[in-house]
Amino acid sequence: MSSDAIHITAAISGIITVILAAAFFYVRKHSNKWAIMGFAVAVLFGFAAVAQLALAAAPAEPDRESPPSTPAPSTAPAASSPTPQDLHYQLSSSPGDSHTVKVTATASGEPEPGLTYWFILEVNWGDGNSDYYPRRKMTGRSTSFDLTIPANAETTYLRNGRIYGLDSAQNSQAEDLLKRQGASGVNDFFDEATGQPVSDTVKLPY
Repeated sequence: MSSDAIHITAAISGIITVILAAAFFYVRKHSNKWAIMGFAVAVLFGFAAVAQLALAAAPAEPDRESPPSTPAPSTAPAASSPTPQDLHYQLSSSPGDSHTVKVTATASGEPEPGLTYWFILEVNWGDGNSDYYPRRKMTGRSTSFDLTIPANAETTYLRNGRIYGLDSAQNSQAEDLLKRQGASGVNDFFDEATGQPVSDTVKLPY
C-alpha cells in the first residue's frame, strides 16, 4: 500500500471512529442493552467496510520481473570424418605404332567393395553395332600401359576405351572372355556395355 493510501485510510477511519463513538454514548444513554448490542454489531460492520475500502484503494503490486534466463551454451556438432570418394579414373591416350596405343589412367578415390575394375575396349563397326572387349584388370592405382590390337585387325573402325566396375559374376565373365581373345577369338567380348562406368570414354588413336 502506498503512503497516500495509508493517510487516506487513516483519516477515514478516524472520522468514522469519532462518529461511531459519539453515537455509542448517545445510544448507551437513551437505549436498552439490545440496542447497544445492535449498535456494536454495526460498529464491527463499519470497521469491516473501512478495511475493504483500504484494500480497494491500495495499488496492485507490480509483478516481479523474473531474472533473465541464461541461454544454454550451444554445442558444436562433432566433426564427422569425410566420406571417401568412390574410385574414378581420368584417361588419356597417345599413339604408338599402327596397332598400339599408350593409355594413361589416373586414379582418384577408393575402390568400392564388391567391384573389380576393368579397362574395356569398345569397337564400333560403323553399322550401329559395337562390341566390348575386356582387355586389362585395373588395380585401383594410377598406371600407364600399352594396348595392342592384332596385326590383321582393321584400323578404320573407331575404337574407344573406358573403365568399368564389375561385380563378381561380371568379373568371372570378363576373365573368361580375356582368355578367349586372340587372332581367331570366338565369343571373346560383351555384346553391350557391362558394369558401372568409372571413367570417361577415351578415343584410341590406332
